[in-house]
Amino acid sequence: MPTNLWQKALDHSASGILVYELVKHGNESPPQFLIQLANRQAEAMLGHSREELVGRFAHDLFPRSEGHVLWTDIERAITSKTGSKRDLFYHIARSGMAAWFSVTIDPIADSRCAVVSFVDITEWKQAQQHLLEDSILFKALSSTVPEMGVVAVDFFRKVALANGRIPGLFRSSNPDDLIGRRFVDAIEQEFMGDWETYIRTAFDGEQHYFTDHWGGWRWEVYVGPVRNANGQIVMVLVVYKNVSEQYQQQQALQQANVSLHRSNEDLERFAYVASHDLQEPLRKIRSFGDLLKARYADQLDGMGVDLVDRMQSGANRMDELIRSILAFSRVNSTPLAPATVILEDLFNGIQADLEMVIQEKKAIITVQPPLPMVPGDEAQLRQLFQNLITNALKFMSPGAEPRITISARIVSGTDVGDHPPAGRDPQTQYAEISVADNGIGIAKENFEKIFKLFTRLHGRTAYTGTGIGLATTKRVAENHGGTILVDSEEGRGTTFRVYLPVKSS
Repeated sequence: MPTNLWQKALDHSASGILVYELVKHGNESPPQFLIQLANRQAEAMLGHSREELVGRFAHDLFPRSEGHVLWTDIERAITSKTGSKRDLFYHIARSGMAAWFSVTIDPIADSRCAVVSFVDITEWKQAQQHLLEDSILFKALSSTVPEMGVVAVDFFRKVALANGRIPGLFRSSNPDDLIGRRFVDAIEQEFMGDWETYIRTAFDGEQHYFTDHWGGWRWEVYVGPVRNANGQIVMVLVVYKNVSEQYQQQQALQQANVSLHRSNEDLERFAYVASHDLQEPLRKIRSFGDLLKARYADQLDGMGVDLVDRMQSGANRMDELIRSILAFSRVNSTPLAPATVILEDLFNGIQADLEMVIQEKKAIITVQPPLPMVPGDEAQLRQLFQNLITNALKFMSPGAEPRITISARIVSGTDVGDHPPAGRDPQTQYAEISVADNGIGIAKENFEKIFKLFTRLHGRTAYTGTGIGLATTKRVAENHGGTILVDSEEGRGTTFRVYLPVKSS
């Protein structure tokens, strides 16, 4: 190839390139290096034109560089015919440039010349220095956060920093063994393909978050670029954390939830079937009791009549319990029939259903308008609020006349008390429907207990009931994405607050 074509080819290189010839004037003379060729990038980096460089001795052009290790490396390469590569810091007086260079020296066969190519790696060196300065932070981070590791990969795809636990991804378990090695050479063969892609694309600006398995462990991994002040990518950071224990706990929790859900379904199915099947023999017990009293009353003494009455009373309580269990089971198993529920109409209907009890108790129920419309299953919501009003009518001091007040307001998700609905969104608006009474009240230590199945705070002789009503109200509220809270004081009445989602703001 003609010399001018060689020159044009070299001028297109991003590296600065010089060809030095070793010249000696006797054995005692120090070596001299004559510049035989220079490319355009070398001109720019050295601050000299090609005419000023070619044919000149290096010590004339760069007198302050005498004794620099570069000249020793060039002489050794030419005399031993062995190339070399190293990073050197060099100050160029003409251009005022003080920079780090990656210098490669390749001897030319059958000559006393060597090709010296150099690339400015100052920004990379600065980034590396910053990382090394931050290594204390990395070490502290690695020791503070268990099972965590950090690896920094430089522009030449070599490991510049490694710290923390080194998992089965790498060929060595000692972080120090990775320093200076090409990243893909430091990892196990089976991972090379994927990791070459991760590192290459990270240097293109991509970030990767993923979970993987190495050495029998599960790891969360981040691979992403490190940029300098100018926004240029100078390194790639690999951060990984052992999440095996958390993953196993999560899997165990999910399995437990599946098992619990299955058990709940089985229990609800059993409760429904058992309750339904118990109704027929219970009807027979009540019918036979009625027949005994109707046909054989004259043959029964006082004790016999009392036994029949007790049997009938027990059958009635059993019937009430069965109906309550069936109602609770239906709330759990029946899909919601969503509609827009007008609460004023709902409470009017409940008062009509309870008209006889209201009159008997001389109760006064006050509905304070306006009440909002809420999305939901009308039958279930009727069951919820009818249970609350029935309880308010029931749990009164002897001789007291019930006073029940129903009101509502719209609140944000952040105002839904101390026990918000699961997955509550602060942007969601809720209808807070309050049912307040002047009854006997509830002790604070029982606020959570009353919503559990079969919980009764009073004996049957004082107040009837099955202990299922409030559990049903809570389940209905939760079915609708809401919740129910209680505020009460013994002897001063109770307020139940039902929260039902209305819309997202």
